[in-house]
Amino acid sequence: VFMGLLVFFSGGGCSFDNTPKRLSAYLTPVPVPKTTTSATVLLSPTTVSATLVVINDHGFQKSAPALQPGTLQVLGEYLQSVLEKQVPIRLEAVVFPKALQPSGSPNQFVSLAKEQGAPYLLLAILSSSEWEVPDRFALGGSLQGGGGRGWLVGYRAEHYARLELALLDAQTGQLVVSTDGQAWAVLERLAVPLESNVYPVVRRDLTQPPIYPNTEEDAFETLRWVSGQDAIAQAVMHLEL
Repeated sequence: VFMGLLVFFSGGGCSFDNTPKRLSAYLTPVPVPKTTTSATVLLSPTTVSATLVVINDHGFQKSAPALQPGTLQVLGEYLQSVLEKQVPIRLEAVVFPKALQPSGSPNQFVSLAKEQGAPYLLLAILSSSEWEVPDRFALGGSLQGGGGRGWLVGYRAEHYARLELALLDAQTGQLVVSTDGQAWAVLERLAVPLESNVYPVVRRDLTQPPIYPNTEEDAFETLRWVSGQDAIAQAVMHLEL
C-alpha cells in the first residue's frame, strides 16, 4: 500500500478582518484556495524534513505591538511541540530570523534554506491586532454575579491573533500548501491598579478558565501570548493526515 504524506487543510472558520492575512506580503503570488471547504495534497511518501521559520509580523496598519523576544521564543517552541505531535513533519531546527522582510520575493527563503541545509521551510507568520476601550468590571471579578458588590473602572483590551503556516520548497521557494488559524482573548485591567487577586485578568470564552498575569507589567504580554497559543492550536489542527 502506498503511504504518502497527506496534508488536510480546512477553508472554513471565523474571520477576523482586522488581522489580515500576511502571507502574500512575504510570498507573492499566493495561489487562491480552491472553492471547496477542504483539500488534500499529496506531498511525499515519507515524513518531510523542514526548518521551522517563525516570524512575528507587525508591519500592517492597526497591528498590535511586536512581541517581546522571550514571548516569541516560547510561542515558537510551543508551535514546534504541537507540530511534532500532530503532523508528520520532522523539524530539524527552529529559527527566528529578523532579516526577513515582507518583500513578496521567495529569494530570501531560498537563501535561508541553503543556509539551513533544509529541503523544506515551514513558514509560520504570527500577526495580531488589538485595541482598548474604557469599561467597568464587577468588584468580585465574576461574569455571572453582576455588580451587586459594586463596580470598578478600567479598560478592556481585545486582541485578535492569526497564525499562518506555509510549507515552501527550499529549491524554488514555491508554496506547497498553506493554512491558518485565528483566535482572540480579552484583557480586563483597572484604571487605577489596586491590590487584587482578580484583576488584571485575561479571558477567552466562558468554557475556559481565566488567566491571571503575574504583574500589571506582564498583562499585555500575557494577553498576546494566550491569543497566540490559541491561534497556533487552530492552525495546526487544520493539518491532518
